[in-house]
Amino acid sequence: MQGQERTVFSSVALRTGGDIAAVRASLDAGELVRSYPMRGTVFLGLANEMRWMTELLAKPGPEQLAARAAQAGITRAQLDAIGEKVVDEGRADSEAYRRIVASVVPDPTNAAVYRSRKYLLTSGVLAYVGSRQVLAPAPDAPGLEEAFNGERQAAVDEVVRRYVTTRGPVTEADVRWWSKLPVREVRAALSRLPEVDGLYLPLDDLPVTPASAFRTPLLLPAFDEYILGYKDRLFAMTEAMHKHLVPGNMGVFRKAVVVDGVVRASWSGAGGRLAVADVAGVPKYALPGIERAFRAFPF
Repeated sequence: MQGQERTVFSSVALRTGGDIAAVRASLDAGELVRSYPMRGTVFLGLANEMRWMTELLAKPGPEQLAARAAQAGITRAQLDAIGEKVVDEGRADSEAYRRIVASVVPDPTNAAVYRSRKYLLTSGVLAYVGSRQVLAPAPDAPGLEEAFNGERQAAVDEVVRRYVTTRGPVTEADVRWWSKLPVREVRAALSRLPEVDGLYLPLDDLPVTPASAFRTPLLLPAFDEYILGYKDRLFAMTEAMHKHLVPGNMGVFRKAVVVDGVVRASWSGAGGRLAVADVAGVPKYALPGIERAFRAFPF
């Protein structure tokens, strides 16, 4: 799940029983980590799968990132030295990491600090551990070769299957946009999944979901995958609602109120008090459920 904001912990809790303490415990235990496995941004994932997923999906990859670091004045040998120092220290927050970089590269620029860090995360040397973005040695995990016996398409199949299962119904365009994988590989993976009128659905899971579940209002954190996980978000909201939820389309997301699968409003909970900005018409029958969702929200 996209995880550059700490709101991702609430997103995980909402999908795994609602216990934010369990999510934090998994972070502290190193079972969940954050890194740059795909799309050039931070994602949260299982530590024991982060390496193979990064090798499959990361764009730019380690070689490109090393070249960008070189443009900022850092050689490959210096990148290795920085990584070794972080591993030796065990953990490094932003201030400690800058100090380590400065011990290898005199007077490093902000670009040098950022690009070296991104290289070390993407290459599998380091990972963000815990609930804060603290750098630490990446947990041991199988790479693409070990996890899939060198069968790249098998790895693509697994990623696409998971995307469809957790976000379906989706289109081929959604999968290609989200994964950035080659068209040929995506189509091969989708050919093995159920499809109805161009939409790929997790049909095996649908019968176990009672219809009443879809009427339960949801309060989503900012940057939730229900908003971020699709090429076209207007399947879930009107254009006016989208403009409100993502002001100026500048990468800042408000928290969403979802009723019957549709984003109807945004919400905030400052000071422990629920405030709802109704944009697309929140039905009256949903109001008690929204209050209950707020009381149960995994902050």
